[in-house]
Amino acid sequence: MKSKILFSTLIAFTSLVSATSYANNAEQAKKLEAAYQSTNIKQSLINVCVDDYTKAGALNKLTKADVNKLCSCNVESRGRMTESTKWDLQSATNAKNQAKVKEILARLQKAEEPKIKNCLGADLQKKLLSLQAK
Repeated sequence: MKSKILFSTLIAFTSLVSATSYANNAEQAKKLEAAYQSTNIKQSLINVCVDDYTKAGALNKLTKADVNKLCSCNVESRGRMTESTKWDLQSATNAKNQAKVKEILARLQKAEEPKIKNCLGADLQKKLLSLQAK
């Protein structure tokens, strides 16, 4: 049960950041374009994520180090996602097929959850779970 809550919390934080960051698509597109042109793409994506979380107010609940760790784990997890899974998820989202989106996310959760938990560490997991409870 706790693992579902943890994964849901990570997805919720990602959604929060996505909603905030995509409020200005042009600005977000520029940030992501710059990240993909960087000589250290992974770190640039983490920096974009941290910036987005900060703008979304995450530092009201988490430390800067927590946000950095959360973003690092997020980028690592997204990096492990196959192109096929990304296409399936985007297709289901475009079709507004929530059942298919949930099915794909359930598969991702099963595959990624142990890796995400290991990446986050016990302390950050506890913080995220406490935020979910509020």
